[in-house]
Amino acid sequence: MNDLKFDEHFSQALRSELVSRVEKAKPARRTKAARWGLGAGIFAGAVVLGGAGAAASGLLAIPGAPVITPLGSTVTETHSGPATVQFGTAPEGAKSVRLKLTCLTTGTWAYESGAISACKAQDLTAPGNVTQFDIPLTPGKESTSIKTQAGSQWQISWTFVDEEPTNWATNANGDTYGAQNEKGLPQLVAVKATNGLMGYVYNAELEDATGMTAALSFKTREEALAWQEKQKGKRISIPVYESDGKTVIGEFLISNDDESTVVPPPSSPVPIP
Repeated sequence: MNDLKFDEHFSQALRSELVSRVEKAKPARRTKAARWGLGAGIFAGAVVLGGAGAAASGLLAIPGAPVITPLGSTVTETHSGPATVQFGTAPEGAKSVRLKLTCLTTGTWAYESGAISACKAQDLTAPGNVTQFDIPLTPGKESTSIKTQAGSQWQISWTFVDEEPTNWATNANGDTYGAQNEKGLPQLVAVKATNGLMGYVYNAELEDATGMTAALSFKTREEALAWQEKQKGKRISIPVYESDGKTVIGEFLISNDDESTVVPPPSSPVPIP
């Protein structure tokens, strides 16, 4: 379940925003939201590791991923159906809340960020039943709502954490590699391949596969929607490399399976890194 998906309503909102920027002839400044929302929209069996996502996956050695320091004890709750998780007042120095959601039944979970995770029957007894992510703390932020089906059972653990940024690394070819962070994306982006190995994909290949490259040529919203329609049912594989950008260790799948989303989309989605 550790792959996060964006539903169609979310993708349409991002497409509209990107097209609006193109029509206004503004310089292409791709935010984290635009990067991962347009295009196929589903990273099948794999995870793009960025910032908190990289650290949450236990990959503390990934350049660009923050150094995480837990503040306080971990709280664990069990829920059935949708629920609001109450964090309370954050301790001094806390920059975010780290959450780990474990599915106990099959279902689909929608987060305030606009991201969605799903758990199938085969995930219940495998590492795939866990989704980890961080929520940045803002003034007054003391809770988060998670939507799911009435019968879906799940466990949530959370801890306040401090995060200190780190820099990307550079390989022998001069390519930067590491996790997505506040600076954007390096040339080689940290991912988890479908075989479970951790490695890197070229950002340029990822943008081609997800439609970000094509989106720069869109002049209207209709062109963006037409491109999306053509991608339905397609699965695109791109190689996963070691940090040298040469040694292939697996594959990363971008899919537009058009799976149904049974949870209503949040009102103001911003993707989880």
